[in-house]
Amino acid sequence: MSTGAAIVQALRARSQTVAVAESVTGGGLAHALTDFEGASHAFKGGIIAYSVESKVRDLSVPQALIDTYSVYSSQVALAMASGVRKLFASDWAIAITGVAGPGASHGIQAGRVWIALIGPGAQNLQELELSGGRSEVRAGAVASALTTFERILTPGL
Repeated sequence: MSTGAAIVQALRARSQTVAVAESVTGGGLAHALTDFEGASHAFKGGIIAYSVESKVRDLSVPQALIDTYSVYSSQVALAMASGVRKLFASDWAIAITGVAGPGASHGIQAGRVWIALIGPGAQNLQELELSGGRSEVRAGAVASALTTFERILTPGL
């Protein structure tokens, strides 16, 4: 069973839901959580907020937060997760932002990624430094988010 399927199965057993907000991964996380039968019972939806405007408009990330910390920050990842959780009225939210490359963006090196997970009584924030090209960074970010979320949902794995 894929990690995405295991997550959806765990959410269904808890009668809980998840929504995602993605930037650097461009929809890869949503794909991983919906690429099998039954995903609609737990997956509420997602936003691919690739632009600053989308983060502000669609996810209610305060412009001042972006101006202070940049779109590539833990603070913005948490705000994205909070925004998508509220937007979809989901129990859980996962947000991913960062730089896939090639090269740095606004002084942030390629491969630097922030993942925020928010849920009932839980908040988890990860900063990753991934290596490889764009595809590898994006795939690594999705895999890390899924693995972390699965561990939160199914302690003792």
